[in-house]
Parts: sequence; C-alpha cells; structure tokens
Amino acid sequence: MNQNTQIVFIHRGYSRYLPYAIYQAKSASPNTDIVFIGNKLNFKGIKVEHLDNLYSDEIEEFKAHYAHMSTNSEKFELFCWLRWFHLLNYMRKNKVQSVLHLDSDVMLYSSIEDIKKAYADVPLECALSIPKQDSSSFKWTASGHISFWTIDALEDFCKMILDSYQKKDYLNLYRQKWHWHVAENKPGGICDMTTLYLFWQANTSRVVSLSRSHKGNVFDDNINAASNSEIDQYVTELGRKKVKFVKKRPFFFKEDRKEELDRVHALHLQGDAKSQMKRYYKGKFFPGKAYSDVTYIYGSAKKKFKKLINH
Repeated sequence: MNQNTQIVFIHRGYSRYLPYAIYQAKSASPNTDIVFIGNKLNFKGIKVEHLDNLYSDEIEEFKAHYAHMSTNSEKFELFCWLRWFHLLNYMRKNKVQSVLHLDSDVMLYSSIEDIKKAYADVPLECALSIPKQDSSSFKWTASGHISFWTIDALEDFCKMILDSYQKKDYLNLYRQKWHWHVAENKPGGICDMTTLYLFWQANTSRVVSLSRSHKGNVFDDNINAASNSEIDQYVTELGRKKVKFVKKRPFFFKEDRKEELDRVHALHLQGDAKSQMKRYYKGKFFPGKAYSDVTYIYGSAKKKFKKLINH
C-alpha cells in the first residue's frame, strides 16, 4: 500500500447501511480518495463512478460464457463476478495502481497510512480474507469483501475469471464442486469466492490472508463467527465476536489468550449483523446522517416485526 492507494466500494442500488460504511471509511482515512462505484447515487465528498461507464468487451465475453451453478440467484452471483471487471476498468480508466476494496457491509477503522505501517514487512500485491477450511472439502472459499489489489494482480485475476468458464480444467473443478452441492443438498455452489480461492491456490506467494493475525493486527472475516482464519479464534458474545473499542478503534479478544487483544482494522458485519452498522459507526457527522439514522431505526424495527409475526 502507498499514499496513492484508493478505497473503493462497489454497490448496486441503495441499502440503508451503505452511508455508514462509506463515511466510516472517510473518517478513518481522511487523506485517502474514497470511491463509490454504483448507479444513480451520489455521496457528498465521495468520488462517484457509475457502473454504466465501466463496461468493457471482457464483461460481455464473461456473460456469454457464464454458466450458473449456484443455489443463489443468477442475477446476484453474476454481479459478484462482474464487479471485479468494473473495478479493473475503473483502475485502468483513472490510472490507479492499487486499491483497498471494501464491501458495503464493512466498517473501516484505520487509515491507509496505519495499515501500511502495520503490514510494512509484508509485500502486498494482493490480499484476501481466507477463512478456516479443510482443503480436502468443497468449501473452496476466499473472500474479497476486504481485499487489496494492485492493478497487475487484478488483471491476472480477471483473466482467470474469463479462463475459468472457457477452459476444461477449471470447468471440471467447478462441475465437481457443484455436483457435490447438489448430491449433498448443500446451499451455495460456484461463485466469485470459488474463483478467488483458486486464484489464491495458484498464487500463494502473491496473496496475503488479511484474516490471519499479523503482529497483533487483523481484519475481520465475519463478525458472526469466532473463527477468523485457520489459526485465529476469538471470543464471542451473543453470537458475534466480542469487540472492545479503545479511542474508537476496535479490538478482538483471542480465544486462547484472552488477556491479549488484536487490533481490528475493519469489521465485516455480514448478514443480520448489518442491522448493527449504525451502532458500530464511530465516524464524523455526514450529510444526511439524521435522515439515515431515522430510516435505519425504522428499517431495523420493521424487519424485527416481520420476523416476530412470521414465527
């Protein structure tokens, strides 16, 4: 990472938690360009790129060869892959050499400068979140919800995406995994996290796992799970990792050494934990925050009420 690294969010449509993620990053890293790639949305003080302006022949090529193999909707899974082409096209268009990509349910609490210092001894070309998994299983997951990319690494990954739906070796792996999901009646299937996993497996010397603790520093894989990597377990409380804030910075308690804390540079409030993003917001007041607070509280209450009457 360097001082020119940009922080990028990619999100289609609008979600009530989105402003909290964007402005938390803006507050945490005020000297960094924060970029939102989406459609028909603008955020004051944030650079916006519209998805329609980031199309390419590669996107059309991928769509032409894509074969849906997932229990999730085709529309959802397709966009998860296409976002990497959108990100690459943004970097090409704006001559950006490196980005920290964050999903819209990720809260960042450290500046690019602080992250660079914490990982100064790690050669960063690409970094992903790689959870604990049995390599002999069919989980095959690496996640880009918090990920670092140089343009060269992303060029290579997008090439792998295209190859993976056109070359037999990759397609056979996809079909093998998908057949397992069908035979075992397991949700999921083939998604961009599968391709990210294969990219990591083929580039272990280039890809760093951000979910693995490094000298007391870590990035959250999923706040709803104690396990963060193949070796890191953290204390949970009411079904989520226990978080201690010190001067607006979050820390995790290590499961095996509870007196030791790991500094958490970003939290991933996945799934139902999105309803807590307003509570985890430690940033400055942002334009429209009062309105966002009201709609967030209303939306959360409405969701809880629906769950209650459906039981």
